[in-house]
Parts: sequence; C-alpha cells; structure tokens
Amino acid sequence: MKSFAYCIALCSLLVFISACDSGKSPDTATASNSTGLKIAFVYGDSILMNYNEFRKESDAMELKQRRAEEDLQKKGAALEKEIMDYQQKAQSGLLTPKEMQAREKYLTTRQESVLAERDQMAQEIMTETAAINKRLHGVLQEKLAEIKKKEGYDFILSYMDGGALLIADDKYDITDMVLKELNADASAD
Repeated sequence: MKSFAYCIALCSLLVFISACDSGKSPDTATASNSTGLKIAFVYGDSILMNYNEFRKESDAMELKQRRAEEDLQKKGAALEKEIMDYQQKAQSGLLTPKEMQAREKYLTTRQESVLAERDQMAQEIMTETAAINKRLHGVLQEKLAEIKKKEGYDFILSYMDGGALLIADDKYDITDMVLKELNADASAD
C-alpha cells in the first residue's frame, strides 16, 4: 500500500516519456536539427510535485490508505488479544477439548476474514489508483497535445534523473508553462 505514491509517480512519468505529441511557449527556445524538428522537455518530477490535481488525488489516496491500515491494525490487535486470551484459558485448563476446538475454529475463521479484508482493501486501493492515473494521464495528454499544436512542437520529452533523456538544455524547458496550464484548468473546474 505504501507504493501508491510511487505507482502514481511511475505512471505519470511514463506519460511524459510517451508524450511525443506536446507543446512549447512562445518565449521558449526551440531545439531543431537538420530535419527542422521542434523539441521541448519538461521535468517530470516537477510536474508530479507541482500539479495541484495530482497532489490532491495523491494526498486523498494516502489518507484512504492510512485509514485502511489503521482499521486493519485495530482488527489485528483485537484478534491477537482474543488469541492470547484463548491460549491463556487453554493453558490454565479452563476449556474443555470441545470448547478449545470450537474456539480454534472461530479464531481461524476470524484470522482468514481479516486477511481477506486486507487483500480486498489493497485491491480496491490499487484499482482506484489505476483509475486516477488513467484520468490524470488523459488530462496531461490533452494538455500536451494542445501545447504541441499551439506552439508547433514535434516532440515534448520528459527529463528526470535516471530517465531515458540523459541531458537537456534548460532553454528548451517548458515545465512552468505546462504546470501553469494544468493548474489553471484544474482551478477553473
């Protein structure tokens, strides 16, 4: 569950790497080679950290995950207390063999129930995270397509440490422009 933020970051960064149809600002220099290509880039980690909608969704999912973990910890602690109580009574000879068998069956069922609930919560969070990633990916792709068309870029690349783009000249950086447009759209809603 702790990997939620990492999953969103990874998915979002993949969006940038695959976003070959994006844009540029009028005052930004354009990379061109002998084929006349216009290229710009964004700092992928800056987009993730400063895109308000991403931060809002990420914070909400982290809160949901934390609450789910707290709930499961409480249930686990209650189950552990029941198990310890059972063990104490069994060792003291306060339970008949039939009572012990029934109690063990009950405790096993409770334990399986808690584990199943944990797995279900994890699946729900992963599914919701994937839906959020897909939606935000779509918003980002639309915005980059608008910028690409408006500014005449052939490619908008993503730059991040350890990524596929090894080095970039800051004069081709359009991160601030992309963030302004993304955040302006989010605040207009």
